[in-house]
Amino acid sequence: MNEQIVSHDLKKLIRKLSKIGIAISREKNIDSILEMILNESIDITNSDGGTLYVVKEFEGKKYLVITFAKNFSVNFDFAGYRIPVDENSIAGFVAKNAIPVTINNVQNLQKTQFSQFRLFDDSLNYVTVNTMAIPMIDYQGNVIGVLQLVNKKKNKEIKLSSENIKQNILEYTKEDEEIILSLASQASLLIERIHLYQRIEKNIANTRYALISLFNSMKQVIANLSEDILIEQEEFKKFATLDALTGLFTRNEGMVYLEKQIQLSKMNESHFVVCFIDVDGLKSVNDTFGHQTGDDLLKNFCQILKESIRSYDIAFRFGGDEFVLVLSKATVKEANTVLSRIQEKIEKFNSSEAKPYKISISYGFAEYSPELDLTSEDLIKLADEKMYRMKRDKKSSPS
Repeated sequence: MNEQIVSHDLKKLIRKLSKIGIAISREKNIDSILEMILNESIDITNSDGGTLYVVKEFEGKKYLVITFAKNFSVNFDFAGYRIPVDENSIAGFVAKNAIPVTINNVQNLQKTQFSQFRLFDDSLNYVTVNTMAIPMIDYQGNVIGVLQLVNKKKNKEIKLSSENIKQNILEYTKEDEEIILSLASQASLLIERIHLYQRIEKNIANTRYALISLFNSMKQVIANLSEDILIEQEEFKKFATLDALTGLFTRNEGMVYLEKQIQLSKMNESHFVVCFIDVDGLKSVNDTFGHQTGDDLLKNFCQILKESIRSYDIAFRFGGDEFVLVLSKATVKEANTVLSRIQEKIEKFNSSEAKPYKISISYGFAEYSPELDLTSEDLIKLADEKMYRMKRDKKSSPS
């Protein structure tokens, strides 16, 4: 029975985290994202309250500024209050060192670290028993804010007082910390992406006055999820790891990208195509002419791939002679056009280059549609099966 309860609670938590993740990703206003992440973090952990600090600079020194705060037991109105980014407070320590901190007995803190709570507690006639502080970190590894929660309660409906607080407090767990760290990371990355959009919008406005009406607000820009996909892809390409031989993305990076493409296509209700490609006869080339020649074949083929796909498509090396294309905003019909372009370039290469080999490929498609609940593994498997069907047909047909 206990296992069933735990399983049920876990499923509820997973569903809730999924809904929060989608809600955050759809929100385009930074203040709304910050307030949402604070409220949801308080709710998930049964905390009595919380504070969201944003890192700002004043006269060349960094501070944490209270942007949003909430407490169920007292009125908490410290918006705009700031504390230095240093090790004299828990939030300052977290911002300076970019690591989460959980303390289940605040009263045992050193005097300097406790001063943050003493100020708030004395002015509010409140008692902070435990706390969890989580850094919000952007793409470059910079801390942009700190999310701090206080007093995890046994029952979220309880209003804490000095008389009942000790018997109504639970300890924050490692699981609490990991969940809130995950939510803070999602919010941080989205905020950074919005900042990126703001920089792009400014450059476009300066050079293309005719598009001001289209880009007159970040809400309009972000609402266009097709543009959002392009930015996601450019950010991914900037930081992704490349395969040393071919210059394409590695399998791990490619699969991460494919998962992101599924997520974005669900939001945008768009189609895309996975193409699984196998280079025919590579083993024979390796056995006959040596692995260096086989490597040369793969390099030339991958160069053809790079020249043939669109800027917002990607190609990655799945295995030794296996490659995957992710063709964004495409159907199988459009994917066939891309593959026809690749085949034409292959034929041109084979006829013009004096190589001891001829490039030949077999391939198969799998089209993703938002109505179909397909995983990245499902798409790879479907495309792989169709590729093998083409390979079998080649072998069975007369040469």
